[in-house]
Amino acid sequence: QKKDLSVVIAYDTRHKSPEFSEVASEVFAANGIKVYLFSEQTATPILSYAVRHLKADGGLVITASHNPKEYNGYKVYTSDGTQAVPKYAEIIINEVNKLDYFTDVKRMNFDEAVKSGMVTVLDDTVYNDYIQEIYGFIQTLNPKINKDLKFIYSPLHGTGYRPVMEILEKLGVNVIAEPSQAKPDPDFSTVSYPNPEDKGAFKLGIELAEKENADIICATDPDSDRIGVFEKSEKGYITFNGNEMGIMLSHFILTKLKEQKKLPQNGLIIKTIVSTDMIFPIAADFGVSVEQTLTGFKFIGERMEYYHCNGNRKYIFGFEESYGSLAGDHARDKDAVIAAALIAVMTSELKNKKMTLKKYLDTLYKKYGFFKESLLSYTFEGYEGVQKIKNIMSKMKKEPPVKISGIKLTESVDYNVGIEELPKSDVVELRYSGKIKLIARPSGTEPKIKFYIMVNSPDEKTADEIIKQAELTVGEFVN
Repeated sequence: QKKDLSVVIAYDTRHKSPEFSEVASEVFAANGIKVYLFSEQTATPILSYAVRHLKADGGLVITASHNPKEYNGYKVYTSDGTQAVPKYAEIIINEVNKLDYFTDVKRMNFDEAVKSGMVTVLDDTVYNDYIQEIYGFIQTLNPKINKDLKFIYSPLHGTGYRPVMEILEKLGVNVIAEPSQAKPDPDFSTVSYPNPEDKGAFKLGIELAEKENADIICATDPDSDRIGVFEKSEKGYITFNGNEMGIMLSHFILTKLKEQKKLPQNGLIIKTIVSTDMIFPIAADFGVSVEQTLTGFKFIGERMEYYHCNGNRKYIFGFEESYGSLAGDHARDKDAVIAAALIAVMTSELKNKKMTLKKYLDTLYKKYGFFKESLLSYTFEGYEGVQKIKNIMSKMKKEPPVKISGIKLTESVDYNVGIEELPKSDVVELRYSGKIKLIARPSGTEPKIKFYIMVNSPDEKTADEIIKQAELTVGEFVN
């Protein structure tokens, strides 16, 4: 076993997060493991960066991400800065289960741990290096910031305020923070749900944008790894889902790299299996390959690290439908800070061309085909709910819908048997003549089952009709 082990600890703005981070520090210190503790609430992607930057053996963030105020949690990271994948998470849980009601846990007084050198409270050096690395990456794209672009930003009372505002101001973006949501607040008192996937979280941002006649509104979740976007249009402010934003950012980055003659021959984009397939024709157009992982950005981080060590592919960008993405090599987790910077640069350059995000997305659809997605989520509480979800998954395997919108089922893929070199997972994917995908999986954290509908059609109207029919089919199937 390696000697002189070390971990990095960060925490968000939730109730008791600072206290929990100190308790974790005390336990690590008492067990001879050196701790690097952030001195203030810190975005999750900065923790991922810090683990790598400090060459630590692991890391953790006290956070419940985008969940309601009642929750708090514990994200564990391995030495490569990746959130622990199942094979490591299972080892950790097994060790926790061996504990005798936590009575045999060693613990050192926090002040003594700091005095002894077992806990180091970090100054701004790591944070500043992180900001500089992101800034350096953006500069390689030769950004052209439009000073007339007005950008509204909200951290939804979380950790994003300092890094997002700093990187945008450093780039010269005309950014205004939504004042009431800029303040850390463990109760998230201005929103019912601090999640940028929830349109309701943008209410105050939209009000400020209307007052300022702003072009773009962005909001990040409390630990600043997810980002949502609204854009001014003739019909008011409209939003884009994670798939749409992933497509636009992918195409924009590939275009900029090609213009700068920096597009690698062995370039790679990684997405999750439930994220849009529209990336395949786009990547092919640029001579870049695409790899898929199971749901969860940790699997993207794991593949990033594999190629970083083996060197046979050059990672460019990764994204998932749940509003997470990562550009660059500085971290191994989704990063809403660099995403905010990229969105600002992309919208600036589009404004220079008198284009909007909506027009940009429409041009991509016309060039690469209409790929549309829909997500349906069903909640089943309690023990009966668990059994209901199991029965639905079993039915998906044994008696799946044979047709959707007149299109025949041609292939059924059960990821629980280990498919395409991916780890086993309770996921079923139904493929209908290369035009429709229907993917079902139970949520890993909530009493829900989720259905991902993915359609590829030559025109938007047909795609929308197939989506509606697929949603009806799923509703009948579940009920």
